Amino acid sequence: MELRKRSLTRQIDIDNSKYKSKKQKKNFSKIKSQIEDLSGEIWFELFAYFDGQSLINSFSKLNTSIESLLNDYRLPIHLNILCSNILIPYPLNSNQIISLKIDYSHINNNQIIDISSFVRLRSLSFISINDQQLERISKYSLNNLCQISIESTCAKFIIKIISIYFPNINRMILNSMQKEFLFKTFLHHQIKISQIEKLTLNGRIKLAKLARFWSFVPNLRTFSIINGGVHQCDYWMDEYIISHQKFPSNLSFIHINICDEDMSFSNLERLISKNVRYLIISGSMADDDLDDYLSSTNWIRLMSHCSNKLYRIKLDISSYFDPSDASGLQKTLSKFRKNPFFRNTIIQSKNFLITIKGYIQPT
Repeated sequence: MELRKRSLTRQIDIDNSKYKSKKQKKNFSKIKSQIEDLSGEIWFELFAYFDGQSLINSFSKLNTSIESLLNDYRLPIHLNILCSNILIPYPLNSNQIISLKIDYSHINNNQIIDISSFVRLRSLSFISINDQQLERISKYSLNNLCQISIESTCAKFIIKIISIYFPNINRMILNSMQKEFLFKTFLHHQIKISQIEKLTLNGRIKLAKLARFWSFVPNLRTFSIINGGVHQCDYWMDEYIISHQKFPSNLSFIHINICDEDMSFSNLERLISKNVRYLIISGSMADDDLDDYLSSTNWIRLMSHCSNKLYRIKLDISSYFDPSDASGLQKTLSKFRKNPFFRNTIIQSKNFLITIKGYIQPT
């Protein structure tokens, strides 16, 4: 049998290839990566965790590469202002500011802060602002502005803010600082159709005023009334208004916080739009109304009034039970827990305070 010799040239090529591979690995091990080698996109992701001033304090003057990124138009900046002197820290510029928070607590009542240069501004947040300052700010042309948050007693003038000052805003949070939300009458030509789609009210509002409110927000999709909620002290006086209320056609999410122990279940039903898809009920009710809130029949009736798009009702409600009726309390708890309709909820009692948390769904 003839034996073939292995090609010497091929063996040399293989040996050279192995040598080059080892040399490359050795060279790679000597390469030192630096933080500046990170891509701009990664830096922008990191910068997103800082507000404007913190960003400058942490990264400014480290080197020219990072400083050029801080000045990049693509970098969105969130700026907090705590005094009347607006000073944009170098190397940031006004075109980068997309979110602005102004605390007027230490600013003169007559001081108006000019924000007209922030042409890319999308979100505004005010703390302790007065009505005069708010009116002046509303006159600035901020075409990209889509969200406003107001934490001030002047936030109670809800119609003025939504329909006169900022009718083109899509999302709004109003915290009235524990003041009652008011519905002041304005001339018809002053009121514009509000474009708001998402609204959160932090405070108290009367049942009848809420019924009147819907006509001012025809485009509303999401509504929440929290940390205060709805009460019905003038319910009988305004029965006609409540009976003829017209909900926004696209209102699909509602969070109602009950703050009145006289809020019966039947009146709660009148707060719910037929088009709602997701409903949250929180707050407390009187012990006289507790049985109605624990009745699966009532909840089934409420759901039947809604469209078949209703997905879920989340519950976080409470009520005190008569301390002299301990046996009645145990019967109530046992009956609720055995009801399969409430299988996704938990009912608890501590010192005769009953709490119900969980959710119910249409079958």
